[in-house]
Amino acid sequence: MEKGTTNATPTNAKGAFSLRVKANAILVFRSTGYKSQEVAIHTQTIIDMSMVPENTALKDVVVIGYGTQRKVDVTGSVASVSSATIIERPSPNALGALEGQVPGLSITSNSGRPGDMRVNIRGFNSINASNNPLFVVDGVIGVDYSTINPSDIATIDVLKDASSTAIYGARGSGGVIIITTKRGKDGKAVVNLNLTGGYNVLPREISLLNSTQYQTMEKAAYAFVPGRAYPNFANLEPLLYNADGTPKYNTDWQKEVYKPSFSQNDNLSISGGNPDLKYSMNYGYQNDQALMLFTYNKKYSARINLDAKVNDWLTTGLNLSGVSSKERIQDDGVGGLTATREVMEAFPMIPVKLPDGSWGGNFMHLNSEGADNPVNILTNYYNIHNRINVLANTYFNIRFSDNLEFKTSFSTESYTDENDQASSGSAVQRGLYQNISAGIYSEKSLYWQSSSYFTYKKQFNKANSINVILGTEWAKKHDQTVGASASNFDSDFYLWNNLGAGIVPNPPTSSAYDWQIHSYFSRVSYSLLDKYLFTATGRYDGSSKFGANHKYAFFPSAAAAWRVSEEDFLKNSKIISNLKLRISYGSTGNSEIGQYQSIGALSSNTAIFGGNRAGGEVQGTIPNPNLKWEKMDQADLGVDLGLFNNRINLTADVYNKITSGLLLYAPVPLSSGFDNVLNNIGSVRNRGFELGLNTSNLVGAFTWGTTLNFSANRNKILALGLHNEDIFPGPSFLDQTNILRVGQPVGTFYGLTRLGTWSTAEAAQAALVGAKPGDIKDSSTKSILGHAYPNFVSEFINRFSYKNFELLVDIQVSQGNSILNLGYATSEDRQTLANSYATVLNAWTPTNQNTSIAQVRLNGDGPSLRQDSHYIQDGSFIRGKNISLSYTVPKSTCNALHLKNLRLFTGVQNAFLLTKYKTGYDPEVSTYPQAFAYGIEFYAQPKARTFNFGLNASL
Repeated sequence: MEKGTTNATPTNAKGAFSLRVKANAILVFRSTGYKSQEVAIHTQTIIDMSMVPENTALKDVVVIGYGTQRKVDVTGSVASVSSATIIERPSPNALGALEGQVPGLSITSNSGRPGDMRVNIRGFNSINASNNPLFVVDGVIGVDYSTINPSDIATIDVLKDASSTAIYGARGSGGVIIITTKRGKDGKAVVNLNLTGGYNVLPREISLLNSTQYQTMEKAAYAFVPGRAYPNFANLEPLLYNADGTPKYNTDWQKEVYKPSFSQNDNLSISGGNPDLKYSMNYGYQNDQALMLFTYNKKYSARINLDAKVNDWLTTGLNLSGVSSKERIQDDGVGGLTATREVMEAFPMIPVKLPDGSWGGNFMHLNSEGADNPVNILTNYYNIHNRINVLANTYFNIRFSDNLEFKTSFSTESYTDENDQASSGSAVQRGLYQNISAGIYSEKSLYWQSSSYFTYKKQFNKANSINVILGTEWAKKHDQTVGASASNFDSDFYLWNNLGAGIVPNPPTSSAYDWQIHSYFSRVSYSLLDKYLFTATGRYDGSSKFGANHKYAFFPSAAAAWRVSEEDFLKNSKIISNLKLRISYGSTGNSEIGQYQSIGALSSNTAIFGGNRAGGEVQGTIPNPNLKWEKMDQADLGVDLGLFNNRINLTADVYNKITSGLLLYAPVPLSSGFDNVLNNIGSVRNRGFELGLNTSNLVGAFTWGTTLNFSANRNKILALGLHNEDIFPGPSFLDQTNILRVGQPVGTFYGLTRLGTWSTAEAAQAALVGAKPGDIKDSSTKSILGHAYPNFVSEFINRFSYKNFELLVDIQVSQGNSILNLGYATSEDRQTLANSYATVLNAWTPTNQNTSIAQVRLNGDGPSLRQDSHYIQDGSFIRGKNISLSYTVPKSTCNALHLKNLRLFTGVQNAFLLTKYKTGYDPEVSTYPQAFAYGIEFYAQPKARTFNFGLNASL
């Protein structure tokens, strides 16, 4: 543009332009993301110049507890993710779009069930209490992240070190994730429409026995006892076998159960306003269908945010959101004959349905465990959650002067969950209606929070500035559950809709609890010469959850930062454009242990007196008035570095966290009438390194940018109980699976080491331990077998753009963890009770003795089932997490369509997977929720490979 005029022209893709100007004019060059530059032309007729990228990152504002701060002024470890990043990763879940975007933030999918995710910041700090971070949505503390529509989100800020999380005191030890939803802006109304579809497919199948292979294995099992005849199944089971004894059917149960599915996520938003009133309204519909039949999560969501300027000193606002969801879960009941298990164990010679329309099942075959087939289970088993969540927040902000403000807010969250259950399976076809059961279980809760705080900001002179926050907060929650169920129905017509039709009513159940917390908090931030930054934070929390002697605790922190790049010796550097050193230390707490743990609770029981049942109460737990928070002390040292006008940006942190006062159940003398009491008697440490690197590799018509996030954490138990005894926390399926031991990390697998199988040459040696050739040969003692958590994880993201096209390639890497597959144990070692892994084809035989798989046999002949290292495998992997291509429609076309902009996209999530883990569908898996049981799989649903397509449009 010719300066001082409207005379302007755009360049072409190569930067060339032509513009007729006055003599001695000054040209102004502007481009989004670059500094504006002025060039005096004098007598020149050709101008050659290069645009310089503008460092906008330092001007960004991040959300911290009870306020905001310029990114350049932050002294703690805080990472921010924008809505642009969320949009480019289509996900029905707020965490799905956040995966891999922040070093130190671990978000993993436990299985392929929609929304089944685990989130953790900087390792696992606790054994029995929660390790989840605290979620704060528009100032409301403790909100369930699954209720947040990703399209509603403006920014997500992740607080990782004690300096940034101490403002949340007793609830901040797991880190804090602050979600800020979109607000209205001045101007005409803007309508945004986001439509996303996803086609889900099964990435790979697990190798199981087909009908012919199963029959071969079964014949070998019968031959385990010399001279025993193989049954004539043509006569015994004519529905399943031909006259020549060959199976009639060869069912691939994985194909029958894991079907391609279609998911959609549609969102509409309207925002706008004027200086006095701003508004934002968002509506969403999600239909997330899993691969497993009849497994889904459907949601309707709505949100409205209003901000009003009443006058020069008073502003007010209202945030109101509601989510209604319906989820059908099919993989509960771990260890039972569930559908996820029967996919692996249903016999291949069993059909889904017989010619007469009746269901097939393992119960039709001799010597089987007698389970229904998985399609039958999925069709006739109901576990449906109908949830409604309403979140409301209103605030008033009073501006006393340019330096002093007061904000008060009141928030409430209402939650209801009606869980409808019914189960009949093949009982209907067999006339066994007494096996039909149904029930309704309802939970409702109400949470409220009142926050009030003063904010004082003062720039004393060019050298000094201060920001002080001082406030108080109250919060309380009430939760109530009630349940009713019955069994022995004369049909499955009513399901849970008429429990009175059940012949046998079960006793009703109900429970309720309350907890509340009262807090005082303060933070002081001081800046000297805009180079030397200091922050001190303190919170004083009182909670009803803890003992009478420890209701309140104080959580302080301090941090300092030095903006070295603002010093004279670096200020004009052409290489280093930003350099900040950070150090922090502080304490936070963990109060997520449940209610009434410190008092002697009552337990209800019944007994028979004179032939009549009588009810009564007994003491259920031992009171502990000294019960208190788990306390976490954390030190953090960090650096923020920008090079070459911030075309290269690096953030690195090292940290050391020690959690003391771990809440563990300590043994007590049995003469007390109890076997344990909850006490603060343990300690665990997490040390780690985080690296975030962003580079602008190429600029111009073709751009290329790279993001690398790397995290490594080392966990170590420092103390357990009174005498550091080993603890075997379970789950103890077959045998002890894992151990808590001082010096080892949480999530350590423990057991025997499989050495192979006993050979015929070792018959005498095997007899000494009660074994024989063909049996499993294990070590004589148990030892550490592996660790559940990876040595490091990383995310490597590349963005390429040319003209209106943009390509995103996101690669995920996880290295060094082990997986214990309990399903592999039950489905490989219980031959003839159920179908098996194809690995049993390598079982021991007199001609195949160099194998780790025992000789096959009938269950009555002494199965070899045991827990050992054979079922622990390397869980490292490289995943093509997200590959997407988008096209932004040119402005001229958008104008013709009466649109402000239009973006079309397509892509694939979970595009490829490189791993040695072959006995499960995916190495990123965990069936049990506890931190110590992470990495144990017991028949998890597979994750889908999803082909996405959709559009983002603004009207």
